[in-house]
Formats: sequence, structure tokens, C-alpha cells
Amino acid sequence: MDETPRNFLANRFYFSKGERASDEYDQYWIRYKPMRVLRKRWKSAPRLDKCAKFFLLAVVVALFAFGGVLAALGVLSAAFGAFLFFHLRLLLFPTHIALTEDGITFHWLRSWLNFKSCLIPWSSLTHVNLTTGRFLKHSETRVEFNIVTVGMPFFQRLPFLLLTPALARGWLKDRAKVILPLDGLASSDDRKRLQFGFQRFLPTYRVDPKVSDELQLSLKVESYTDLWLGALSMNRSRRRTELLTVGTLVNHGRYEVAAPIGSGGQAVVYAAIQKEMSLDRPVVLKEFVLPSYAGVKVRKRVLENIQRESQILKSLQHPNIVKLLDFFVEDERAYLVLEQITGRTLKQLVEADGPFKEVDALSFALQMTSILGFLHSRKPQVVHRDFTPDNLMMGHGDILKLIDFNVAQHLESISTHTVVGKHSYIPPEQFRGETTPQSDIYAMGATLYFLMTGKEPEPISVSRIKEVRNDVSDELDAIVAKATAPDASYRYVHCDQIKDELEALRKSRYGH
Repeated sequence: MDETPRNFLANRFYFSKGERASDEYDQYWIRYKPMRVLRKRWKSAPRLDKCAKFFLLAVVVALFAFGGVLAALGVLSAAFGAFLFFHLRLLLFPTHIALTEDGITFHWLRSWLNFKSCLIPWSSLTHVNLTTGRFLKHSETRVEFNIVTVGMPFFQRLPFLLLTPALARGWLKDRAKVILPLDGLASSDDRKRLQFGFQRFLPTYRVDPKVSDELQLSLKVESYTDLWLGALSMNRSRRRTELLTVGTLVNHGRYEVAAPIGSGGQAVVYAAIQKEMSLDRPVVLKEFVLPSYAGVKVRKRVLENIQRESQILKSLQHPNIVKLLDFFVEDERAYLVLEQITGRTLKQLVEADGPFKEVDALSFALQMTSILGFLHSRKPQVVHRDFTPDNLMMGHGDILKLIDFNVAQHLESISTHTVVGKHSYIPPEQFRGETTPQSDIYAMGATLYFLMTGKEPEPISVSRIKEVRNDVSDELDAIVAKATAPDASYRYVHCDQIKDELEALRKSRYGH
């Protein structure tokens, strides 16, 4: 294999654009591109603000003023050396990963270099799991290979030592790791090959189910539009025209419908069981039906809403946000598969048990600021646009979960002038189709008003809790009033501002 030219490998293993991997490979070749990882990291890195730019400019001026030309040249030389070292290091990264019956090997197949690492037998691979790493504010998903290296000679460890810490850890010890950022995989076909390789060569118990879910989801998110349109072009007659009944199997028997939960907007929601490897996992199916005979514009709009929700959910990893596990298309219906949260929505809790006590409302309010702070800090920002008691569920351990993203949007990716959301919870600018992060802050204030009073807020107006309840503190009444100011210039600008005031209030009144 060492003598095989790179071009021959490209043809042999279907690396050319547009061709698909076969399910019957004796070995699976995965292409790895480190520059893809670096581009995504720097693209997501926070931009320098004005103060930082001014500071850097001052430093440069000081270098020239006090260090003179030689100092400046020294800095430039050091910068050039770092730049050169950085790019030379990229050449150490492998270009391909081979999964065979015997184990894993890493290959450097460049025009001037033809080299491969030692074989890592499957028997020495204890487990494969999913981890999350951070670079500045960029979060990336990684597949982690955990390996026993007892008895491995030093020269066999050397390629991995050179990759430390970027792709490897602990190669001088008895247990080591190879860390593979999924952003570095060249295409969805490479994700598919990696998933097939795990299924074929490794026992199921050694691969964390989250790895398969992530690889499957990464593959589908990239090709979702083609998948949907392809399903429409094949057949316009549905097998089923009614709601799914209990016991119905979908996605080739992988999911079994357990019970209907509810419906609203474009979707119907079901409780279901994921039947896989004799382990039944409760999940939620969110079903979207595309009108078979609707016009192209209508179908396109529905498709864009589904795809937007799936892409937003896939990018969000937060303890207070429901997780997207999978999605698929069947019988001209699209399904999002979500983690199942056992509990009731905040609206159901208030309707059943009455308004909250202030101490409980403060606890949930702080969780809300955590959710919105996370969404608004994303690059680009995510604005929910429907942050209401219907979409917030209290799960196990009083953990609040945001469960619906059907009308959420990335601010930099789309522009819309449509009015979405429940009228009692949206501010004037959202009625005008000019949504901002402050619109979610208004919705949060209106939600707190509902939790404390049991009444829907008056649309486009300041919500004052003390007009309904006298036992509420002046501080909480003022916080809700400021959050629901119709004029955004009088409203909180950032969630951190509300969080600070809520924490101060809880500490002063309840001592924690």
C-alpha cells in the first residue's frame, strides 16, 4: 500500500466529487483536511472590538517609538517564523485514515510524501466516544479513539507524538487517545465511511451510541434538501393520510409510535420508542407533512422551516435545550427525532397548580437567562422569537428545557418580515418583522408575568405584576416591567443585565 500513488487511491476509493462510497468495502478510507478545521475555528472566533484594536495599535506605535526599527524587524521576524512553523506543522497532519479488518492506520499521501503509521489493532481500541472541544468561542465535535499502548515500541508511537496535542494525547503512557475533529472530514461520504467502518469492524458496545447519532446527523443535515426533494419527486401519493396510530413503525422499523402528544403550526408531535440493539430509548417524533399538491413556493417555505430548525438544533449543545438526535424523510413527511423530556410545560404547571411563588419563579428566571444568553452569544446570533410558557418544560430535577425552535432564526443568515410568535409575548418590533435579541428578552419578561399571575400579558404593553399580586417584591415587578418595555431603548440590552439583578434579588430576599 505504501507504493500506491495518490491518484490511484483517489480513483480506487471513490474520492472524486459526486461518487458515493460502497457499503461493501473491505477497507474504508476517510479523507482528513486540517485546513477545514482551522478555517471553521477562525471563522467562528470573536472579532476584535474597538478597544482591542486601539490597544494593538498603541502596542505597535510603542514598538516603533521605543524599540526602533530593529525591534520592529525582530517582531516581524518572529511573526514570520511563527507563521512558517504553523504551516509546516500542518504538513505533519495525516491526509487519510484507513479502517480495515485488522485495525486503524493513519496515512500521509501527499505528492512528496508517502508514509503511514503503525497499525492500531481493534483489540487495543477500548472504546470510541464523542467529546466537545473549544477554540476561543468556537465549539467543535470530536470523535475520540481510546487506545491501550502497552508494549508498543517508541518508533511506532513517534507519528502520534508529533501530532500531540492537536490530534493525539498520552502517547508516552500506557493509555493514549487519537482525537478526530469532525470538521476535518472532507465530505458527508467520509462520515458515512467512518460510520460503516465502526459498524463492520468494532463490537457495538465499544462505540458510544452518540457517535453513530452524530455521524448520521452530520451526514443528513448536509444532504437534507436533496433528500426531501428526491422523496417528493418519486411519488406524490401518500400511504397514510391520517395521524400515526400507536404501534406504527417508521424509518424501517427503527422508531415505534407510542402516543400522540399534540399538534400546532406545521407539526404533529408523538412520543415514540427508538428500537435499536434491543435497547428501547424513549424519544419524541416531530412530524412535518408537506402538502403534496401545493405550489412550489409553499413547499419550499415549509422545507426551509424544517431545515432551519434541524440545523439550529444540531448546532446547540446546552443542558437547558432539547437535543436533536436524528431526522429522516418517509411517506412525504419529515421527522425530527428529539430527546424525550418527562414533565409539564410551564403553562401546564400554572394552569394546574396556580401561579408560582416568587422564589420558584426566580429559580426558573435564572435558567431562562442562561438559555437566552447562550443563544444570543452564538455566531451568528440565534433569536428564538417564540420564548413562551408553552415552549418551556420543567424536566427531571426542576431543570428547565426549551423544546421548540420552529420559528427561531439565525440573524445573519435570513431576513424575514413575517410576524411569528404568540401575540401576548412579542414586542412591537417583532410585529414589524424586525426581530432582535431584545425581542426574546421581552418574551421572557412576559413569561415571568404569566408565571406570577396566571394571566396572559396584555399585548404590546408593560407588564406590571403588582397590579395583580400585592405579595410580589417591588424589585421583581420592576425587572419584569423593564424587560417588557415596548420601546426597546428602555428595555434590557443583554440577558446578563437581568441575570445580575435576579441574582441580587434572590440573595437579598432568600439568602442564596
